[in-house]
Amino acid sequence: MQNIKNIRHDFSIKSISKFSNLNVTKSDLFRAIDDLQHFERLTRTFDRSKSCQYFQLQSLVILLLNIMLAMKFLLLSITDSETIRLYAGDIFVSSSETKVLNYFCHIGVIIPCMAKIFILYFNQSERKSFLDIFDEYKESLGGYNKEFTLLSTKENLFRKQYYFLIKSYNYGPFVVVSFFLILHTSMVTINYSYLKLYIMQIIHIAILVVLYYYIIASASWFLFIMVLGALFACNSIDSLTTECNNLNSITNYTWNNAFSFYHKSNLISNWVDYVNMRFAWIFLALYIYLAFHNILIFFYLTQFKFEYVGVQVLLIFSNVLILAALYSCNYLGALVGQKASLLHLAFYHISIDTGNFFNIKVALKKLHFLEQIQARKMGLYIGNYIYIDNNNILLLTLECGSLYLLFCSNINRNNQ
Repeated sequence: MQNIKNIRHDFSIKSISKFSNLNVTKSDLFRAIDDLQHFERLTRTFDRSKSCQYFQLQSLVILLLNIMLAMKFLLLSITDSETIRLYAGDIFVSSSETKVLNYFCHIGVIIPCMAKIFILYFNQSERKSFLDIFDEYKESLGGYNKEFTLLSTKENLFRKQYYFLIKSYNYGPFVVVSFFLILHTSMVTINYSYLKLYIMQIIHIAILVVLYYYIIASASWFLFIMVLGALFACNSIDSLTTECNNLNSITNYTWNNAFSFYHKSNLISNWVDYVNMRFAWIFLALYIYLAFHNILIFFYLTQFKFEYVGVQVLLIFSNVLILAALYSCNYLGALVGQKASLLHLAFYHISIDTGNFFNIKVALKKLHFLEQIQARKMGLYIGNYIYIDNNNILLLTLECGSLYLLFCSNINRNNQ
């Protein structure tokens, strides 16, 4: 039974490594991180070195232009004016579902804008950043025989995952924008009405592609950091659990080893708490916004008929994409919680630090950590108070189902 649990806990992390199938050296990852930081500055996403002049101003301009783009789609979703549709370059003007499609385009722009707002605030903050730990990890890659202590037994695995995520992030924005470009140009070509409208549509598509590339780069970076942080937490906690099991051996137990272990446990616990604190409002906002619009799309799909099959396919794709984002984030959060629970249990198995092995300094460090994780479970939170565990995915599904039924009952009642 224990073997089955271990396989289940380690599956998601190891599968990424197997999928990448890369032999990543420290120098490979070091260069990849340099490329990542250059790409962050180039797309005006994040400036870790604080070296780019007017970086925040340029990022703010990108955000404001994309908010205007989102407002344009929102306006097109409520207006019936043909003049506004002409000069706004409405690509869905020939479709009977034009308002609905424009509203979902509004959603597709406003969600990356929410991530951009968080990054702007985060980049402006002068406080210690949770990203500092990744800078320390990068320094360990450049040092000869220098080990990053929080990843003592999982460094090779995390190195592959980090490298794979960087490569995925570098190509992610281009793939997304290319998909939108193909989709929009196909729509205006298929639904061609007259030359003046077609020219306005092409102009607006060109503007959309340029603006959306920068905002989707920020949204991709936000997702990249979320996944990277979760994988780092999982690997660090796994390494600590292995160290904890080794401490039960008389040959491996020393006061210095024990004190170092408890110190690292406190470090990772404090780091996870700090991540929860910094991401609290954006996690809650995205969780509510995505869950609500997931139900809205599903309700529209099941309760209304469509003139074009392509519209239905597009909405199904959007619904699946939102569900995948919600459930993937819930799964990663639950995985961190599972790892933390195993570490918590491993602490109580350390029975060797008594009798002749007892040391007051080590004992106080151990007691401090036990009190810390007893008062507040170690793991990821939504809004800093909703703990993400195995039950959270089920809870999300039930809440979405009840909201869907509420929509159905209220609209049916209004139609009677």
